[in-house]
Amino acid sequence: MRASTNDWWDISKLPQPKAAIEAGDLQAALSGFATREMLDYRFHGHGHSDVWVSGFGVTLWLMGDTDGAARVWSKASDEALRGKFKYSSTATFQPGLLLWFASVWLKDEDWHDEAAAFLDKLVRKKQPSMGAFFPTLLARFLRKEVHLKEVQAACKSEADRRQALFYGGVRAFEAGDSDQSRQLWVQVEAPTYSQCEFEYYLLAHEIKKAFTFEGEPPR
Repeated sequence: MRASTNDWWDISKLPQPKAAIEAGDLQAALSGFATREMLDYRFHGHGHSDVWVSGFGVTLWLMGDTDGAARVWSKASDEALRGKFKYSSTATFQPGLLLWFASVWLKDEDWHDEAAAFLDKLVRKKQPSMGAFFPTLLARFLRKEVHLKEVQAACKSEADRRQALFYGGVRAFEAGDSDQSRQLWVQVEAPTYSQCEFEYYLLAHEIKKAFTFEGEPPR
């Protein structure tokens, strides 16, 4: 295959779908994730990264297409297991983690079984990918192999702490403890810089619908 040359695309013209989610322009976010995915395809080929496809699913969820979002995360999980992704900021765990969230929120046992099987295979890999430590810990937490305190003790950043609280709330909700889920989710603070974190925006979207509050709900 012919080697790639330098990309001709002006980086200042690239769509910024994460910023679009933050701004609440979901249509622009949806288009942006699709465009970035296709530009990656032009340069690298199919399945270069799981970032844009995961974000595409998140945007579908925020727009109300929860089944479509779960399908996107399911397909991305399958591709991750087949080694299709060359880059991932979460060692390819994120599609499966998001699918687990979807399965709990939608009460879908088939999605749940699929997410559990996916995480089981990644956790048991003999040679974990670079950057897999914290995502592996989140997966083991969802699988009830470690406690939330262990996950929180391993957090190295604000983003890690948000993820720990988010998935802590998901697991509590799965166990039928909506009060505990709410207590964990209300502790999540918005990112301090303009960089979309997928779990935070799912939380911000769902918290007002899933829980009742005295006075104003958290933002």
